[in-house]
Amino acid sequence: MLYSVLTDQLLIGQPYRSGAHSTQHEHLVVIFEDDGETGYFYAMDLHQSAQPVVDSLFVYNKSDIQENTLKEPRQLQIAWSEDGYKAFLLINGYPHAVFDFREFVGYNHSKFPPPEFDSMWVHKETTQELVDKWLIE
Repeated sequence: MLYSVLTDQLLIGQPYRSGAHSTQHEHLVVIFEDDGETGYFYAMDLHQSAQPVVDSLFVYNKSDIQENTLKEPRQLQIAWSEDGYKAFLLINGYPHAVFDFREFVGYNHSKFPPPEFDSMWVHKETTQELVDKWLIE
């Protein structure tokens, strides 16, 4: 089961930043940011005081979105799994990026950007099978 902790409207290409703490682990945080050109989802562990951002996932390029749809608001949600270890970035109900803090895996469609060289994190591709599993749980 997913617990939505943030629901907002998103206009792609308009600067936006928002985030949410885990429902169970206060030190785990995710942030979504649109800088006006690209959208990224960031994983943070506040126990890592020197560098709390532990991973990032590409969500979209504004230039890849059809121009005539940019003014259409989308529903943005950040949700957490029941155990508080998986964070989901849902746009119009679809998980565009997911962080699994227990397994140190980031999921998106491109596996971009690659994790830092010395990171414990790995990136995997989001598949329809995973989407079905996540949304049904």
